[in-house]
Amino acid sequence: MNKNIFRTCVAASSAAMSFGSLHYTANCKAVSISDPDGWVSPNCLVAQACRELKSESPSGYRKLCKVKSEFGWTMEKASVCGMQLKQHVGVYAGDAECFQSMAPMFDKVIMKYHNVDVNVNKAAEEKYEKVTLPALPEGAIASTRIRTARNVKSLPFTVNMTKKERLKLESMMKKVFAGFDNKYLKGSYHPMVGMPEADRVKYIDLHYLYINDDPTLELVGCYDDWPSGRGIFINENQEKGVFIVWVGEEDQLRIMAMAKGSDVQAVWDLFYSGVEAVHKGVKKQGDDFVFDEARGYLSSCPTNIGTGMRASVHVDLPGFPTKQSVKDYVNDPAFGGHYVDIRGTRGEATSTEGVRRYDVSNKARLGSDCVEQITTMVNGVKSLLEYKPPADELEAHVKTALEVVLANPKFAFFKADKSGKKEEILKKAIESLGATSHH
Repeated sequence: MNKNIFRTCVAASSAAMSFGSLHYTANCKAVSISDPDGWVSPNCLVAQACRELKSESPSGYRKLCKVKSEFGWTMEKASVCGMQLKQHVGVYAGDAECFQSMAPMFDKVIMKYHNVDVNVNKAAEEKYEKVTLPALPEGAIASTRIRTARNVKSLPFTVNMTKKERLKLESMMKKVFAGFDNKYLKGSYHPMVGMPEADRVKYIDLHYLYINDDPTLELVGCYDDWPSGRGIFINENQEKGVFIVWVGEEDQLRIMAMAKGSDVQAVWDLFYSGVEAVHKGVKKQGDDFVFDEARGYLSSCPTNIGTGMRASVHVDLPGFPTKQSVKDYVNDPAFGGHYVDIRGTRGEATSTEGVRRYDVSNKARLGSDCVEQITTMVNGVKSLLEYKPPADELEAHVKTALEVVLANPKFAFFKADKSGKKEEILKKAIESLGATSHH
């Protein structure tokens, strides 16, 4: 989608437009940055932030709405997804400077999502030191995937890039990839422009390649000039795992490593050495990753700031019959307070009915570094694997509950009954409880 189309739509401009733009404008809801209540998603995080700012200081909010960032991003462009689509967060930064010039809004969104006050938070740059992760039982993990987002200082974020800037990013990264000297990282860059169809289909089937199918990213400008300046780097020697770098997606760079099997340490080592190699290569080109002392590594979507890392494993947990049972235990003090997220193996909304394999990942992005977050995730998995359903404890509680019920005079018959009627009723009750829990 052309940026001019959605800008015109949001602003409801009466200026001259193409037929396509007129058609789009005629069919979209008239919205304004000044009226969050009228947005398609009036309760998304950015709408809440804007509403609060407007209430606190109407004049201050009007002034904020007129701000332009280093690369020309505005509050209106940042919030277009919350205005026009069903969203939870609804906001994107167009460049790193947005987090300063539009700080009142972005900091509120950050607080709502991460529960971290950037006024007191101290972020730390990655040191790339060797770390030994806690050991997990052999065969416990089905697969591991670790990814992070990074952006370079010299360019705006991908939602706000010109075609020339996209090609400049791609050109820089080709030089970075060519400079890899680690035998497990060396590989080839595959630009989307000119990519053979057979390769495109193969990489999509392998879940290596991203595509332009997200309406949110389309609206905010991420897919402008598609597919120019986009591509993927893939390592050649995959003995330790697959190492991939996406160029030109939601963030300028998505760096990831993945592998099947139980060796989480090997995937971590591949990932972290890869991030370091990319960082060194970027610096060699006279640039650097965008880093903020309070907000960490900056990303287009504020949900990914901090480390931008999601480290996840697919793990079989026989002690937990449903995803909700895992979530409940994670919130129990007995779990140990490890800050992890639980999903189905195909995403948050995945049904896990009849399946005891779950996706476990670090939940924090801001307020700690990559090493802390991967260690927390592994310790959380270890705790989940060690969990044993307390059958004896359950039996004791059931007996106590039954004694309390049978003490009621109206159930005196069942207290003395030897016909098996009591056991039959208990069996029906258990079956009914199980059926109810699935609704």
